[in-house]
Amino acid sequence: MLSISNISYKYQKYAVLKDVSFELQKGDYCAIIGPNGSGKTTLLNIISGALKKQEGNIQISGKKMEDYQVKDLAKQISVVPQRSEPVYHFSVFDMVMFGRHPYQTRWNYYNPEDEDIVIDALKKTNLLSLKDRMTSQLSGGEFQRTLIARAIAQQAPLMLLDEPLANLDIPHQFEILEILSDLNRAKQITIAMVIHDLALAMQAIPKSLLLKNGQLMYFGTTSKICENALIYKLFDLDESYIVNEFGNVRKRMTSTTSDKRDK
Repeated sequence: MLSISNISYKYQKYAVLKDVSFELQKGDYCAIIGPNGSGKTTLLNIISGALKKQEGNIQISGKKMEDYQVKDLAKQISVVPQRSEPVYHFSVFDMVMFGRHPYQTRWNYYNPEDEDIVIDALKKTNLLSLKDRMTSQLSGGEFQRTLIARAIAQQAPLMLLDEPLANLDIPHQFEILEILSDLNRAKQITIAMVIHDLALAMQAIPKSLLLKNGQLMYFGTTSKICENALIYKLFDLDESYIVNEFGNVRKRMTSTTSDKRDK
């Protein structure tokens, strides 16, 4: 589905990505994990075409990225960006309909088939009852689901998500993960998602890609990333931290801290 070969990228003289290579097959579900500034968002932006790669090659569905027209690329890749405030003056229905834009012409806004696809996306994200509400009136979780519904309506075989769980409470985080897991299983959509919560990734996402200082540190099964001290190396954790097999990280209790709690 997606082949990344020797991708490198610099902002001025600063190397953000350094010789990154990996492949995602159809139906893969992959977490992208790493410290702040490790190049996660830059990698997604290059894959989506929002940033032009400087070195390396990208193939999507066996075809070089540069050989796609803009609308054809949008039929291959949908993007859920980092959470923004829901201030747009559109209804939920109209926002999700934007996902059908790659299939429409200048003279044909949308047809009954587009409408059916949007309604189905709204059902999948539990938004049908809110379809006429303005996006500026949505909660954070509702707006995030709207962005995911828009990506679903786009019907692209590859979906990229940049921190879709950020600033959401725990129930909404699990709601989003359930929607994505169902989509991945039922439609075999290939998903790559930037996520900061290691424990959630361990629970819900089968594959993981670890980035540190712009370099690929690990790519493989998520359940193995807590082995071989990978998380300690990734986040430069010393022996004062404990990482368990479920991806939970905590600070060791010092005698001073224990004494304060006892008092």
